[in-house]
Amino acid sequence: MYRRLFSLGFLMLFICNASSQSRQTDSLLAILKNAKPDTNKVNTLYQLSILLTRSNVSEDIMKNASEVLAISQKENYKWGTGISYYVISLCEYAKRNYEQALTTLTNAEGMLQECGDKKNTGRSMYMRANILFDLGDYAGSIKNCINALETWQSIGYQALSGPCSLDLALSYTHLGNYTKGVEYTYKALRISEALGDKKVMAQSLHFIGALSYGFGEYESAMKNFLAASAIYLELENQFDFAQNNNMIGQVLLDQGNYTGAYQKFYQSLKIYEEPGAPAWGAPWGYSCIGSVYEKQGDSANAAGAKAFAIKMYKDALNSYTISLQKFEAIKDPAGTAERKIFVGRIHFKLGQLSIAKKYLLDGLEMSGKFGEKQYLVSGYLYLSQIDSAEGSTGKAYEHYKLYALYRDSMFNRESSQKLSLYKVQYEVEKKEQEIKLLAAENKLKTVTAENQSQQKKIAYAGIALIIVLAALGFFNYRKNQRLKGERTKLKDRLLISQDLHDNIGSTLSSISVYSQVAKIHSEKNDKEDLNELLEKISTTSNEMVTEMNDIVWAINPRNDSMEKIIQRMESFTRPLAAARNILFRLVYEESIARLQFDMEKRKNFYLIFKEAVNNSIKYSGASTLTAHISIAANQLMLTVTDNGVGFNPEAEMSGHSISLGGNGLKNMRSRAAELNGNLTITSQPGNGAEITLFMPLS
Repeated sequence: MYRRLFSLGFLMLFICNASSQSRQTDSLLAILKNAKPDTNKVNTLYQLSILLTRSNVSEDIMKNASEVLAISQKENYKWGTGISYYVISLCEYAKRNYEQALTTLTNAEGMLQECGDKKNTGRSMYMRANILFDLGDYAGSIKNCINALETWQSIGYQALSGPCSLDLALSYTHLGNYTKGVEYTYKALRISEALGDKKVMAQSLHFIGALSYGFGEYESAMKNFLAASAIYLELENQFDFAQNNNMIGQVLLDQGNYTGAYQKFYQSLKIYEEPGAPAWGAPWGYSCIGSVYEKQGDSANAAGAKAFAIKMYKDALNSYTISLQKFEAIKDPAGTAERKIFVGRIHFKLGQLSIAKKYLLDGLEMSGKFGEKQYLVSGYLYLSQIDSAEGSTGKAYEHYKLYALYRDSMFNRESSQKLSLYKVQYEVEKKEQEIKLLAAENKLKTVTAENQSQQKKIAYAGIALIIVLAALGFFNYRKNQRLKGERTKLKDRLLISQDLHDNIGSTLSSISVYSQVAKIHSEKNDKEDLNELLEKISTTSNEMVTEMNDIVWAINPRNDSMEKIIQRMESFTRPLAAARNILFRLVYEESIARLQFDMEKRKNFYLIFKEAVNNSIKYSGASTLTAHISIAANQLMLTVTDNGVGFNPEAEMSGHSISLGGNGLKNMRSRAAELNGNLTITSQPGNGAEITLFMPLS
């Protein structure tokens, strides 16, 4: 499974905000056309420049800006000259005349700086940052964004600090610095909330969702994407809504929901094909649809359905090619680079190695210039495989080393920890603000009380005495509750510690043993056995990571509801079932989703389900797998059924067979006992299997 963070034309720069702003722009343009050639015309152009975006400039604006420039130069009006240069550079930027835009912008910044206009000097720096971003110069974009923020900070100007911080986050993430990306995203969110800027607030939530998606935190990603969608709908901002919709589609795609993903992508593509849409929208949309076809091809290929896989790959190639052509037409180097790698990847999967190599090399060369690490990872991997197929062992090794280098630098633990840190920091700051407001309110009440009559003071004193007595009683109650809570926490921690010791400790021991044996085979130059051991180490390591993820999920109090458990069951099973071409169904009554469970019940219920699914997918050879959750006689009943080859439960439990791994079935029974429940296993060779868990609700 591959994840692409911000690799689908993820740009949020200069999109028109609302129809009311457009009407203001038209009104000012009409005034500008009829204004006398004096300072009033210059001031009107300035008011217009504040409202202008890249998407709403026109030839009329360019013409009037040129006239105002001539007037200002004739009168030696430096500020007017600077503003005129600023608007002209924006017009050039809109036409993608990047070099001309940068040259004119340098003139604008120099004039405005000379006049001491820090606000508009910062705006010029910010525009340069956006132009450099489009050119793939992310380091240059970062430098200019920081300069703009520092310039505005010196005069207390904050209106553009939110979007500028968000663009900083974009540039940092494109360079692979996710720590800084997280930092500036949360800064943008805090600033936008303070200023009531809903558009930047929504974009920040969208970006937080994209970061969570990149870390594989699908629940958090979906939560933030849905929050952003609600704001975009409120603002009637259809283009940003479409962009957000695409990322929701990406989450669904990674979870194996191909139909849901395709619907989201297609809906967004139709929006991007409407007049006024950003130029990168349609090419991004075609690329998203291509990714659905590619995923379906990968699943079909893994299941041995070669003919269907080839059909899907050809559909993917068609969509990616359209996307590539459109990115080339709008002179988007980053989008072009990535699409070339995508096209090369599909040619590789179709067995067309020479064509694949050409596209991959072109894409990697472009990506290298723009620092797009996420594009380089898959490109170098496929190149190494092509080199290997061609017998170029040396080149294959060099390309694989580059693949590993960029892969390891992409997502690191520090970034993930930083993401959690800033989440906590954001929540703490919100609580601190609430405490400050409460403190101010209490202070006001105290001052008011001191100005009351002596009689009221006596009454208040009596009330205060009652409150003190009540507080003492409440304190003792809370103390007892706290001690009880600490005992409960200690018990939970011991259980978690035991899980980590049993599951992770044994896995690490296995890895250690495999590593020692691998070393011996390496010294003997026994490549076949060595490769087998290395594969075992890789598999065991992945299993350990999965175990740790399950434990972390289980102790998170946000997952106490049955709804969260069902989501976890779906996200675990569907990709595995799809890879084996197994039809998976999860059936449950609507009322079940509202149930609540404590940590221990939730963990054991989910792990029993997971073990049952794992056994079925790995060993049964089934074509269908069904999980059914219902309530009967104050018990929760989980049934996992498959139509596979079946097995002898008694032989498995007694250890006479190793086909399913008897420990798995024993663990399921043990977990059922911890739930005070009962587990039944019904199966016989040739007739499928059914595993049923009965768990008391109280």
